[in-house]
Amino acid sequence: MATVDSNITVASNACRDVIGVKGICDTTYPYYLDSLGISLSKASKLADSSMITARELINESIDDGWGTVFSDLRADGFNVNGVQKTNETFFVAGEYQNAGVYTFTTQRNCDIEQIFIGKAKLNVVGDLDVLVTLNADGAITTIYNDSLSDETLTINFDNSYTYDTIILTVTAIGSGTIQQTNDGGVIKIDSYVFCSENLFYCKYWNFLVKAVMYKATANILNSSLFSDRYNDFIVYKKDEIAIRIAQLDSSLNLLPTDARIGSKGLYQLEIIKINDKFKEIVKQSYCTCCFKCDNVISSFISIP
Repeated sequence: MATVDSNITVASNACRDVIGVKGICDTTYPYYLDSLGISLSKASKLADSSMITARELINESIDDGWGTVFSDLRADGFNVNGVQKTNETFFVAGEYQNAGVYTFTTQRNCDIEQIFIGKAKLNVVGDLDVLVTLNADGAITTIYNDSLSDETLTINFDNSYTYDTIILTVTAIGSGTIQQTNDGGVIKIDSYVFCSENLFYCKYWNFLVKAVMYKATANILNSSLFSDRYNDFIVYKKDEIAIRIAQLDSSLNLLPTDARIGSKGLYQLEIIKINDKFKEIVKQSYCTCCFKCDNVISSFISIP
């Protein structure tokens, strides 16, 4: 049995590397946590010993900020569909096929769908020279190019892709045949197209930046309340830090009820604003793809 892993590059699910702190590797960012009171020097004093460097604390807090924003967002009134379509058996026309060229094509319908490809398998009896290529939006990559002799080739993709069209081509040359596999396919591939909330959110990443910054800043400050580091900043500024955390993110508010500033932090208020924006975006652009817009109100003027 021959097994290979696909070397197709997968687009990151992260939005954009647009948030940072001044002084980290001289990298320039459009948005800085310094504007919310987080500097590289301050982060180094706040970091717990589990964080080797201030940079790790900052980067992990920003990553967590993106993830939390994704999980907290809701396009109220609309339901995201899951799997849009499933393609399993790539080619079944009999128990075996002779050498030749076989292709499988899958497409997504809009830019917030992703294509998942699991495994591709073909079972060769006899001797065949096999070339497997993957065409992703016109960019062709060779996945496998070698001889097979009485063996099954398994290609592990196991990834999601943001290409519009993917074409998998198997070219088999020689006297051997491609026989039916144990799971029923002469050439077998598991694939489906699904809606991705992250792609939808990341398309409008500029709406999310402020919320991510609030969440990341609150996470960094919150780490100091439970830090095993001992320095003057943590000891004497702890009460002020707790107040600032409560202002930024009410989910991390540890202040007594009578000392709380408001019921919602800046982060929570920003999430509400983003959700309101997304309601309108969905109505205007995505009712035919991934979202069910049953609750959209339409109006018309009738002339008597």
